[in-house]
Amino acid sequence: MSATSPATAAQSGSAAAAVAVGPELMRQVMSSFCTGVAVVTAAGDDGAPAGMAVQSFASLSLDPPLVCFAPARTSTSWPRIRAAGHFAVSILAEDQHALSRSFAVSGGDKFAGVAWHPGRNGAPLLDGALASVECAVETELPGGDHTIAVGRVTALHQPREAGPLLYFRRTYGVYGTHAA
Repeated sequence: MSATSPATAAQSGSAAAAVAVGPELMRQVMSSFCTGVAVVTAAGDDGAPAGMAVQSFASLSLDPPLVCFAPARTSTSWPRIRAAGHFAVSILAEDQHALSRSFAVSGGDKFAGVAWHPGRNGAPLLDGALASVECAVETELPGGDHTIAVGRVTALHQPREAGPLLYFRRTYGVYGTHAA
């Protein structure tokens, strides 16, 4: 029987490799999964908009219509969005890199210079988004250092034909329109 290196053990999925999993390895491996980029928004109790960029947005159920995303427990935006009781998710288009970056930072006025309009539920819908989903907060579940937020879909908008903004290995990209 030959000895295996830690890298080989990790690649083979052995039980010994599971012990070595840490935040940096987890981040490195999971960055191999390409995701879309979205911005979750709400109108705060004071009327000021709140928002944050997310990569964890997904459709959860068709009946009832539910979506989910996972804000970090350290997020200062999620408590404001949760308190509003409803939110919107703007799915970003391929030319909205700068918009994603401005909503990915902590603190500051994320809406400075951002064009948006209120949705049916009052949450900001970002102009130029690929699509938008309006939701009511349905539930919240623990998810390690994140919270799993579930929203019941109340309205859908598909305002634009364009490719999606993608995130892969800590870099933005676009979907190839000439892909087979």
